[in-house]
Amino acid sequence: MKIVMIEDHQVVAEGISSMLNEVAYVENVVQMPNGMSAMEYLNKHADVDIILLDINLPDCNGIELCLTLKQQFPNIGIIALSTYNQPGIINKMLDNGADSYLLKNATSKDLLKTIENVASGKKFLTDEIKKILKETPLNTFKTPVFTKREKEVLILIAEGLTNQEIADKLFISQLTVISHRKSLLEKTESKNTAQLIKYCFEFGLLQ
Repeated sequence: MKIVMIEDHQVVAEGISSMLNEVAYVENVVQMPNGMSAMEYLNKHADVDIILLDINLPDCNGIELCLTLKQQFPNIGIIALSTYNQPGIINKMLDNGADSYLLKNATSKDLLKTIENVASGKKFLTDEIKKILKETPLNTFKTPVFTKREKEVLILIAEGLTNQEIADKLFISQLTVISHRKSLLEKTESKNTAQLIKYCFEFGLLQ
């Protein structure tokens, strides 16, 4: 079995690789630090069985990358490996084609069991993930719909601009910026700007 792990934290990648390389049925574990290098590798190697995919990557959003990977390489099993335990993120990854979702604090036993099931063509979730999803209805996450102007304001907020700076850049009034900011908070159910940016980054809404 050949595994590609897309993970930018070298310590995490090396730790998991070291463990997997001790398993008899694992032939090779290839470490990729970002989405671009992973895509380049996968386009040249058609014999990969499993992808271990982190969500937080330096060059792209893992949630969106998951959809791209599944569309281009439908026969490769994808296991999301992340620290995020929010039901909305888990469901979004599964909706985008992930065959399983594991938290990074999962045991080696759970990791191997997941790999074995996914490699055999099955969708598989550990009891821990099932419990998280059971606590929240499956379809609770819906991508918020932003207007063109709201998207422009969102990007500038993420860049750290003040309301006045955003107003000057977009040639609108500061009150209009405040109104758009309030709308963004409401649509994402965020209490403050920090939550807004975190939410939009996690769900790929800043791309």
